[in-house]
Parts: sequence; structure tokens; C-alpha cells
Amino acid sequence: MGRVVFVVLVGGALVVGIFYLAKHWPRPAPTAPPSVTKPVAERTPPAPLDAAPRKPAVAHPVPANAGAHELPPLDQSDAYVGRVLRELVGRKAVASFLNLDGFARRFVATVNNLASDGASTERWPVRETAGHFQTDARDGHPVISPRNAARYTPFVSFVEAIDSRKAVAAYQAMYPLLQRAYEDLGEQTPYFNDRVVAVIDDLLATPDTGEPVRVKHIDADGAAPSPIAARLYVYDDPSLEHRTAGQKILMRVGQDNGKRLKAKLVEIRALLVR
Repeated sequence: MGRVVFVVLVGGALVVGIFYLAKHWPRPAPTAPPSVTKPVAERTPPAPLDAAPRKPAVAHPVPANAGAHELPPLDQSDAYVGRVLRELVGRKAVASFLNLDGFARRFVATVNNLASDGASTERWPVRETAGHFQTDARDGHPVISPRNAARYTPFVSFVEAIDSRKAVAAYQAMYPLLQRAYEDLGEQTPYFNDRVVAVIDDLLATPDTGEPVRVKHIDADGAAPSPIAARLYVYDDPSLEHRTAGQKILMRVGQDNGKRLKAKLVEIRALLVR
């Protein structure tokens, strides 16, 4: 959970989706062979105007000057990305929270999965937070404990202090690498920043559940009744459990933390689409 929340917070500050404009070199038109006039009956009717495939529109294009500097190859970009992130959040924060090994691919996959029904933690670009998910008993049922929300409050405060405009500049600097990593995923939405906007909108649509939020315990697949440290919890309300991975994270971090995080995402989205 700690790794998930950090991605939503710090990742949210970084994902100020800006589409990379590639340079397109014009190609000379091929020389047409001599035309042969066909009889009227043999002439091929013109194709409909909408018959040719159209490229999907870019909803949020990047400024023309973005991505103007030379970047390393995607799979050799860890050192470069590390420098950008250290300038943004500081050397201590990077060392404490981030996993720079394959960061660009990890980051893109994580952001992409937040608006899906599952987000595997194996490829998270951040390190795990100490502690475990905590619950209290209320009317004979387990509920998310306020102590659980307290684990994430330092992260919320840390992210609120990040300069969003500097985050935009950092994102612009590394965006071509992120776009390339996103293309390798083969998603239907071809532009990473358009996907980022959709993910942020999904996070902002997270319902206010109030507190306390009731959960229930399940055992790991195929396992016998497990000790508390190995237990898994899901939302007791099916309408909450069927929410996207990112929304379930925001509901789990505590009401106050969720509101503060949404406020940061609103700020980031404004920079994203302006």
C-alpha cells in the first residue's frame, strides 16, 4: 500500500501529461507511371472520403519546444531519469522512496494500471513503506483504522510541498522516454499523456465513502487459514470493491489524506490541459 500511495502522490505530481511531438521528414512523392485511359465502364469508382484509416486525435498536445534535447535509449535511461528526479524532489527522497531500476517502464505501467481493475506491485517504481495495513473492530466487523491513514500522512505532506511547475518541467524533459515505454505496452490509446488525463479523471471521481470503511478478510488463494501478517482485506461493499485500483487506493488512505491528494491532482490537471 505504501508503494501504491507514493505512486499516486509523487507520480501524480510528475504526470503532467505532455505529448511528445516527433519530427516527421517529408518523403518525395513516387513518380507515377504513364496513365492509361480506361473505357468509362471499366473505370474504378473513387473511394469514399472516409475510407482511409485516420490516426487518433491527440487530445492534449505538447508545447512545440518539449523533447528538444537528446535523450539516452529507453533501456539505458536510468542514470538520466535519476538526475531529473533528484533535481525535482531531492537526493534523500529519491534514495528513500524510489526504485530507479527501469524507472521509466515501471512508472508508465503503474500509472496505466491505476485506472484498471488491478495494479500488480511487482513493477512499482517506489520502495515499500514500513508497517502493515491496520484495522479496528466496529460493531463486530473490521473497518479501516485511523492508524492506517496516519502511515501515509508524511507522504501527503511531502507531495504537497512539490512545486508543480517544476514537476511539469521534469516531466517534459523525460516525456519522450515515457511515451516510448507506453507504446511498448500496445494500449489502444496511443498517447501516454492522454492516458494520464484519463487516469487523473478517474482518481478525481473516487467517491467520498465517509468513515469508517468496512472491510473483510480473505485468505490467499489456495492457502489454509493464515496468520494476521499474511491476511488480505477487500472492501465489504461490492460497489467499492469493484472500483478501479487507483480509486480503491484513495479510499484506503483516509478521508483527509484523500481530500488533500485530490486537491493536488486538480492542480496538476490544470497544468496538464491548459
